[in-house]
Amino acid sequence: MQVADGDPEILGLVRELVTLSRRFRANAERLHPDLSFVDYSLLSEMAERNGARAADLVGLYGINKSTISRQVAALHRAGLVVRAAAPDNRRVQLLHPSDRGRELLARADALMHREVDTRTDGWSPDEVRTLRSLLARYNTASSALPEES
Repeated sequence: MQVADGDPEILGLVRELVTLSRRFRANAERLHPDLSFVDYSLLSEMAERNGARAADLVGLYGINKSTISRQVAALHRAGLVVRAAAPDNRRVQLLHPSDRGRELLARADALMHREVDTRTDGWSPDEVRTLRSLLARYNTASSALPEES
């Protein structure tokens, strides 16, 4: 669906997405002060993938390699990340949350789940499923901007 610039529905959606993003970041940092939102995101991705290469994280987040390297180095210094050789290629290093990283991540996840549960209190399971489904669809859609003429 292509919409004209200034479409009130798209403008409203953008405002809601910005509000959601801002609220999620603020809540993440309030709910788990030991982890920044970026730390939480990186550790979550590493745990979900059962290890991630730095290049995987670069591609996923769309930021440059040096930024990911700095973030990972800080997590490593804090004792939240360990490196291990990939089982299929010993030259490739996979990043995993350390035991402490997993502990902080589990605590943060529990708090985040409670926050979402509170915000959706009174919603039907179908409403929660619909929101999840629509957000998943939005998040998997191509984000390439069309060429400007």
